[in-house]
Amino acid sequence: MRPNLLEALRSMSEAELYAALYQDPLTGVLNRRAFTGALGEARAVALVDLDSLKWINDNCGHRAGDQALQVLADALARSFGADWVFRVSGDEFAVMGDSPERLAHGLAVLRATIPGFSFGTGTDMAEADGELIHDKARRERSGLRAARGLRPTWVD
Repeated sequence: MRPNLLEALRSMSEAELYAALYQDPLTGVLNRRAFTGALGEARAVALVDLDSLKWINDNCGHRAGDQALQVLADALARSFGADWVFRVSGDEFAVMGDSPERLAHGLAVLRATIPGFSFGTGTDMAEADGELIHDKARRERSGLRAARGLRPTWVD
């Protein structure tokens, strides 16, 4: 390891080290590493996918895509608590909770005010992922979610 990197690590406070290791720098929510470490603590998990991020990036610019991610991350953290929201990939977040039903209800309420995301809930990742796939397909069939590469209806 480079000496200047080691020196930078040595000079960091505990809070700075925590942020560097466990927080997503773009959105401020916890990251995939934190999610993996906390996965055993939750009785329920939701996967939340920001719809049409590629279209936004390609047509409105990456700054607009970053803003869309930040808006969703902030809304999730305000709704469920910052300790339970994680950015697990480019456009996908995970939320932990005590029951799939409560997570689903909270996400449905949130989606009424912030359109443009799909979600699935379950007692484990496999169940939540299956529900996410179904939600994406259902929303696409109903016109609430744009097919890949097409303009989403909720973009002005």
